[in-house]
Amino acid sequence: MPKTYCPNCDSVINLEKPRMGAMLTCRECSQELEIISVSPFEVDFPLDEDWEDSEDEEEEEEEED
Repeated sequence: MPKTYCPNCDSVINLEKPRMGAMLTCRECSQELEIISVSPFEVDFPLDEDWEDSEDEEEEEEEED
C-alpha cells in the first residue's frame, strides 16, 4: 500500500489506490491535502484558486500604473 507523510504534521498517510488530483484529509491534524503524485505517492497543500486569482489581479493593477 502506498505511503507518504502529511506536510503539516508528518503523520503517515496510507492510501490503497491514490489518484492524481484527489483530495483527502489527514486523520491526525484534519488538514485538507491534494495528491500531487502517485508514483512516488506524494501529497501537498491544495492550490488555493482565490489566491491565484488575486495574484493575477495585482499584476493587472501594476500594468495599469
